[in-house]
Parts: sequence; structure tokens; C-alpha cells
Amino acid sequence: MNSYRVPQLAKKYTDYDMIRQHTEIPSFPDSRARLLQVFVGRTDEKGHQELYALATSLVQLAMDTHDRIDTISGDRGEQEMRSRQLNVLAGDYLSSRFYQLLAHAGKIEMIGKLSGAVSEVNARKMTLYERMKKLLVSADEYLRETVQLRMQLFLSFTDMMAVEDKPLWNSLLMEFSACETIAEEMKRLHDEQQMLHSYAFWHVYENGNDEERSHLSRMELEPRIWSSMVLKYSVSEVLLDKLRECTHRIQLLLQDEEGLQGMHEFDAILEPYLSYVQPSHAAVRED
Repeated sequence: MNSYRVPQLAKKYTDYDMIRQHTEIPSFPDSRARLLQVFVGRTDEKGHQELYALATSLVQLAMDTHDRIDTISGDRGEQEMRSRQLNVLAGDYLSSRFYQLLAHAGKIEMIGKLSGAVSEVNARKMTLYERMKKLLVSADEYLRETVQLRMQLFLSFTDMMAVEDKPLWNSLLMEFSACETIAEEMKRLHDEQQMLHSYAFWHVYENGNDEERSHLSRMELEPRIWSSMVLKYSVSEVLLDKLRECTHRIQLLLQDEEGLQGMHEFDAILEPYLSYVQPSHAAVRED
């Protein structure tokens, strides 16, 4: 199987009018899913590479959807309540589809591995959230932990990989998970709804003065004040630099594996991030 169509297959489970109307499915774990499909395609399980990528992506979407459920007490409007309920139901629904897909294919052992990984992710999240509530997290720790959380489900397949592939699989999974995380954090920069406990929040809290830290600790910021702090502390540039470093490390890893079968797939996964940090890159490719 040469084509990558996992996001399209996932739409069968995510494209429901009720979900689109009242909530929003998180970003698809595209880089990780595609990377998983490539590496499983190099194992004895290559006939199930698309199934594994799809099922794991649905679990990831389920967890990310549940993460959007707010825990703020107090009265909510009808639309907010409907959205909250749909987040719960959508996450549960996506999780059930993962079980169904793998059970139908007889992959019971993989159901157990992914379920165990979900438990590990939830435990790790709770530890992180407790530190975040106490404002004890640095920007780099937040980023590092978020990357680890994004990797955990996909690490369930490491034992399946050929011995010679494991180092590259682990390294690329970490770097592409970091690319996805950073790209997502850049989208959150100017979204007041998502700014709390984003990378930008921790970067400003870590580098800001007492007044700015006081604003942040109250968890209530006017959009104007927030935008000024993001600009003052060059958060966008900091994230771009981190993304640039990730893409460079990936390029070095791929250079060391020149001649590896399926190299064009790795290039395709990397392409969006290169275009992000090097706008001229896309233009050159089109000429």
C-alpha cells in the first residue's frame, strides 16, 4: 500500500453534523499516523499498517476531545452545555470505534497495548496538571511533557519494529511529535480561548515581570493585554526557532539513513513544517 489515506478514512467517524455544529474535533495527528504507517509497513504486520494508523489516530482524537472538556464551575448557557456534552460523547464515540476496528481484525493484543498506553497518558497528564495548577511548570517542561504525551500511544508499536528500525522510529517519532506540538502552540498564540496554560502562557509567566505574572496567575486576561505580552516576549519567534531546530534534526536523521526504503514518505511528512519555517521552500519546490 503506497497511498496515505488515514485522515480521509477517519472522516467516516468524525464528520457528523451534530459534532460539527456543537463542538470541534481536535487537529488530526497526521505526522504521527503517517510515520506509524511507514514503519509498520516495514514489519511482518505490514498488511495492517493502515488499520493501526487509523485506530491509533482515533484513540488520540478521543483523548484530545476529552481534554477540551472544561472543569470550570458555575452556570453555562445552553450552547456551552451542549458543546460540553458533545465533547464527552464525541470522545467516547471515537474511543469505541478504535475498539471495534481492532476487535473486528482480531487484534486483541493491540487493544490491550493501546488501552494501557491511554492509562499511562492519563496518569502523566494528572501529574502535569497538578503542577500547572500550582504554577510550578516552566515553558520547556510544559513543551517536553506535551511532546511525551503525544508520543505515548504510538510508542505502543515499538516492540513490533525491526531491531534496526527502532532507533530511527523513536527519534523521528519524538521529533515529529515536537513539530506537531509546536505548530499547534503557534495556532494558540492569538486565541484567547486557548491561551491558558499554553506554551505562550508559561513562557510569559517565566520571563515576565511581577505585574504580568500577577495577571497570568489570576487566569483572567483581556485580549489586548495578552496580545501585548505575546508580542513583547517574542513568543512566535521563539516557537519558530524551536520548530526550525526540530526540522533540522529530522533532516540530519534522514541524511544518516540515505537510501532507506520509503524515504519519500519521510520527506512528505516533513514538508509542511519546512514550508512553515522556510516560506521560500514551498516556492522553490513549485518552480
